[in-house]
Amino acid sequence: MPIMYIMSYMTYFYHGIPEEMKGSELIPLSKMLEVDADLRTKYLEKYKGREEILQRTIPLLDCLWNDVVQLLPLHPKQLFSLQQELGIVTEIPDYKYFQIDASKLDPAKTVVYFKTAPGEEGVTVKWLSDVNLDDIQDIPPATENYYKSMVDTGEPVFNYQFVPHIIYKGTIDVSAAKIISLRDES
Repeated sequence: MPIMYIMSYMTYFYHGIPEEMKGSELIPLSKMLEVDADLRTKYLEKYKGREEILQRTIPLLDCLWNDVVQLLPLHPKQLFSLQQELGIVTEIPDYKYFQIDASKLDPAKTVVYFKTAPGEEGVTVKWLSDVNLDDIQDIPPATENYYKSMVDTGEPVFNYQFVPHIIYKGTIDVSAAKIISLRDES
């Protein structure tokens, strides 16, 4: 696999800081059973009613959704600022994220998962090294349209719906990652 284009300048990916984290590594759900079964059960709750996602195959990596760690390629404050602008949230939540140096990820274990519509038909997966990261720094139109469709519905919003996901097969050491707070970021 070629050296990634992203190595030429500092690029970051983002992962929400888990409420209860054991150790200094982000680990896939499938590995969490070995660390703490109760914690795994808690984190599986976010998939309640949509458990089939956990069995989603990740092309190129030859694994399942619960075998990977998902990261955002864009700063998460963009998403919550748009939600605030649309009236979905009244204020930016005080969420904290790890800001992870992209060069720390093994490119042979990293893909970008593009999903532009409900279901599996609108999915494309590419090696990270084949993606121009400048092209995924803005909120996708599908995400903006989804947010607009959720205004005044009273239904919970999936914050990262249709946002490209950086998918990493393995664990990610976050001991040196910067921690950002959405309310502190300008």
